[in-house]
Amino acid sequence: MEESEDVPVDIDLGERSDSPKPSKETKSSEKKSSGRSSSKAKKTTKTKKEKKTQKRTKTARTKKAKKTIKYDPTENFMVPKHEIVGEDEKKELERVYGSLDLFPKILLTDPIVIKLGAKEGDLIRIHREEGFYYRYVVSRS
Repeated sequence: MEESEDVPVDIDLGERSDSPKPSKETKSSEKKSSGRSSSKAKKTTKTKKEKKTQKRTKTARTKKAKKTIKYDPTENFMVPKHEIVGEDEKKELERVYGSLDLFPKILLTDPIVIKLGAKEGDLIRIHREEGFYYRYVVSRS
């Protein structure tokens, strides 16, 4: 057997060139033990700023979505013809079927409603092969 080289006791193993370098975990644990808590404070401030930015972005998106639509739904061949019902026919339908609140509803944010320019309280007629279908425009269901 070969004899191994003797290493003096006072040399730190981390300083030797052939010894493995300390891992990131070891470094981070050393920082934690040194009493540095400023990194945690920075992280919490960062997350608060990110939350505010996300909230602003989200509200900006919803405001923009109400004004414009990304695509024209009437270009698709599967979408039947939609039109806003006039006041005369609206009153007639209300007399025959009862309150307009009893009709099926469609949201004001629906792309076809935005395309038509309908307002809350309008009635939309949908032309299908089976006949006419109606939807009452509401802001929330």
